[in-house]
Amino acid sequence: MKDVSHYLIKNKNILWSASICSVAVLITIFILNTVLGLLVHYINPLESIFWHTFSPLCVGALLVVILGSIIYEFYVFREGGHSLAKQLKARRLSLIESTPEENVALKITEKLAQNFDIDLPSIYVLPDEVGVNALTAGLHPRDTVIILTWGALQNLDELELYGLLGHEFNQILSGEAKENTRLKILYSGLTSFSQLGSKIAKQGFSVYEKGRRHKFETSFVAIGGVIWLIGSMGILISRLIKYFTLGGRTFYNDYKAKRLMLNNANIQTLLRIYVHHAGSQIHSEYSESIAHMCFANSLSPQSWLNIHPSIEDRIYELNPTLLQDLQIENLKKLRSQPLFVLMRPLEELSAESYTPWISPQPLPLMRLSPISFALNDAIKPLNSEVRRQMQRPDLLQRAMQTSTGSREVMVAILMIRQYREFIPSTAEVSRAIVDSLLNLDGRVHIQIFHDACANLGNMPATSARQFVTKLAKIIQEDGEIGLLDALLIERVKAELHLLPMHTPSSLETVKPQIVRLIDALLHVQQINSENQLEVRYDILQRVLTREELELFREISDEPIDLSEILNDIAGLLLRDRLSILGVAEVCLWHDRIITQDELDVLELLYWRLGFETEEIVDQMQKKNSIMII
Repeated sequence: MKDVSHYLIKNKNILWSASICSVAVLITIFILNTVLGLLVHYINPLESIFWHTFSPLCVGALLVVILGSIIYEFYVFREGGHSLAKQLKARRLSLIESTPEENVALKITEKLAQNFDIDLPSIYVLPDEVGVNALTAGLHPRDTVIILTWGALQNLDELELYGLLGHEFNQILSGEAKENTRLKILYSGLTSFSQLGSKIAKQGFSVYEKGRRHKFETSFVAIGGVIWLIGSMGILISRLIKYFTLGGRTFYNDYKAKRLMLNNANIQTLLRIYVHHAGSQIHSEYSESIAHMCFANSLSPQSWLNIHPSIEDRIYELNPTLLQDLQIENLKKLRSQPLFVLMRPLEELSAESYTPWISPQPLPLMRLSPISFALNDAIKPLNSEVRRQMQRPDLLQRAMQTSTGSREVMVAILMIRQYREFIPSTAEVSRAIVDSLLNLDGRVHIQIFHDACANLGNMPATSARQFVTKLAKIIQEDGEIGLLDALLIERVKAELHLLPMHTPSSLETVKPQIVRLIDALLHVQQINSENQLEVRYDILQRVLTREELELFREISDEPIDLSEILNDIAGLLLRDRLSILGVAEVCLWHDRIITQDELDVLELLYWRLGFETEEIVDQMQKKNSIMII
């Protein structure tokens, strides 16, 4: 009985879609025939506008083209979603030949398929599309495919990609992917003229790509333009029908995907598209016919009757306060840009934004001299495995068996890092713990700090905030702050669930923060002051334009909030974060031995910006060994 009802509902949906499509076809034929009738009536006033001498030929030709296109699409889609991927010239991803970004997408897809107990869909990528988008197609489980744009793979981190693929799996589970594929076939008759015109017109432009002119290039563009203009009526009618029949389901799908994934990953994906320069647009002659299948709008945002609401509306629907917070964050970032000094009154607005933890005031200056170990200790960083297994005093081991003792050890390590062998008499920390740490190799302190951090356990929110504030006051006790100490605080915040979710941001809005991070990174290095300026310029000219270099030529002496800067940079596109880290590695460590502090900073910086750290640490240690030899 259940199968029968499912069959009836399925056929009802197909019949309803076919009926709507038939109405759209009839309206299109009527309008085109009437337009031709106006021309015929102008030449011969005796002819009727609605039915004239050329009407049978016009209607017959349109029916042949439309029905022929639908029949051809049915034939093409005999392989289901794979056929659409071939039509769009997408490239199939395979685990053996995949890049790291593609590998992440394949692994997430495999994990989601296992979680929902469905057949593993094939993954394709549109290699020439820089917008962030995705679509799912298929008529049966065995031929279902998910097609991602190149921009989605290159710009989304793992959480954002998880949200995008989760939305596509929701379409597979709900049966919407099948319905969308059928609609693509049914409405193909109305969009075929436009696609044909676009293909012909592109032939006129493609000659420039080959570096030579063609005598028929203007003819290609003109003929293609005329055919596209005729087909634009079909596009307008199909878009109007889709707008009224499918326009309201996007919000519903967003809610369903959020409940299905049990997290806010799809909101992060929408935020990424919101700040991405190319948005979600797909530049293809098929972008019109696949618009209803996509995660977000595949057409220009200025297009009429878009099926998908704007990204702003979708974010607001899922979280009404998030967009306001994002706008306030952007205003706050403008404060640090040299050209926006006159906008200082906007600080009153930024003070209202919600943050889970605020750095203690007044903010410190950047530390210009690195706190490090004696040179003979710092030359050779310890292997991470060796550092974990090094013998520790019984006193430290007993202290780290409880969360209270672990907190005291962390406080002692940060005090030693600031004052070395001078510990204030008023310090609320056991002198025995301090002495035990001072008798150890200083390079082991950070590893002990990580181990103690893992032992913090669950703390009430108020206590957790007070503890982080206490640590932050220690590292900026002398009015200055270093990058390694700030990164250690970020590690504690992550353990206590106080690390704010990064807000996606564009490269242009956070360039001042990038400059401050580079300055902070430079002062961890064992480089003399004169060479530091040369290295700084070398890095900045790879990140900034020539005009921006002049703005940031001098090292700023303003107070700095490194935690906020790190959070802003963590919101950059995946490729932008990798680019910044890559430039830093090339300019700082390609011809030098890395010290223990530098290696700790590199590991924590990769972690804070959302990357795995083990591989990069191993590579640096191997390179170090070769250089020492």
